[in-house]
Amino acid sequence: MRQLTLALAYLRIAARVLRAHKLRSLLTVVSITIGAFSIVVMTSLADGGLQTIMSDIEEMGGARLLLITPDEPERMKEKRGLAPGYFDKADQEALTRSLPHLAEKTWYAEIGEQELSTEGGKTQMADGLAGDTGFLPAFGFVIGKGRPFTDDENRTRQSVCVVGHEVAEALFEGQAVGQRLTVMGVRCLIVGQAAKVTRVGMSFGFDWNRFVLLPLDTLRDISRSASYGTILVAKTSDVRHNDIVKRVANAVMTHRHHGVDDFEIWDFSGVMGEFAKIFLILKLIVGLVASISLLVGGVGVMNMMFVSVSERTKEIGIRKALGASPRAIEAQFLFEAMFLSSIGGVLGIGTGVAAAVGANLLVSSLEGAWVGTISVPAVLVALVVSLGIGVGFGVVPAKRAAALDAVDAMRR
Repeated sequence: MRQLTLALAYLRIAARVLRAHKLRSLLTVVSITIGAFSIVVMTSLADGGLQTIMSDIEEMGGARLLLITPDEPERMKEKRGLAPGYFDKADQEALTRSLPHLAEKTWYAEIGEQELSTEGGKTQMADGLAGDTGFLPAFGFVIGKGRPFTDDENRTRQSVCVVGHEVAEALFEGQAVGQRLTVMGVRCLIVGQAAKVTRVGMSFGFDWNRFVLLPLDTLRDISRSASYGTILVAKTSDVRHNDIVKRVANAVMTHRHHGVDDFEIWDFSGVMGEFAKIFLILKLIVGLVASISLLVGGVGVMNMMFVSVSERTKEIGIRKALGASPRAIEAQFLFEAMFLSSIGGVLGIGTGVAAAVGANLLVSSLEGAWVGTISVPAVLVALVVSLGIGVGFGVVPAKRAAALDAVDAMRR
């Protein structure tokens, strides 16, 4: 009870001092407010970026995602002539038959940016893709109009295609199904158009809305990329099966390519862990940069407290003459420093949260895939650091006030 009474007394004195020097107190509080504001806003936006990208990856399988791609061999280089250096049709069939625990899979190849032309003479640049029937579901595409091409159309090398949302809008005003499109010398019939994709921050080498997809077998004979650049994207049924799938894939390809490791297996369970570490480091750097303004505010708190001690020297002498202990004097000035910094911290956190909410709403209106977040750890850190600033930068002025001699102080 006595401690509470003392705290209330210190609070009343601190409030009186702040009211007596409104402008000086306001400037000191604002410096702390800016620091806390910066920590909350910048860290929340960085966290939102991480969550957005992670959400996109999770939508496509997340840690269950495996990529098997052609690569330069690291072992058995002297025997590289025994291996083709790419996945031929037989390799693809062998892997498709052998790999266990797969929920989804697709073979596809990036053909690069291509010029598309319509029968009416319109042209548009778009990313060319060659894929099997598993491409659209594996990458989370939804058919907005029409249908995907079939296994039979792929196997019989039919000239059909599926276009992205932006291609359909630019060339056919959103009515692409049934139209003809010429790409790479192939005059294909558009059987489907994909719905708009709002995914950001994650790319597999093509634009999610500006592409044309043709059957893989249709392009094998006319595109080198379709023949030699085909990769396998696979999703396991459970992340615990990733290692088994990788071991089987490695055994199959090593056997078929005579021991030459001209392929690479990418496991997203490890990639996502490293990705999260990188973003954590970036968030720490952002928070550290934002904290610099809090240190500047701390210097302002210290300066104000030194001025306050100088202006109230006589008051300190009188209080000591009336029996106040050095500990009580020190506690009073330390409390005032903490009171200043805590007001700034609370104001900074409040305005920072409001600004982060506003920024998230703005970014979400421009990019629907944005995952808006408020970083709770950043809020707690800003509050704790603000209080720590008051203690750390207020202790020296408080000790100076406590060390004043009562008689000398009253003479000044």
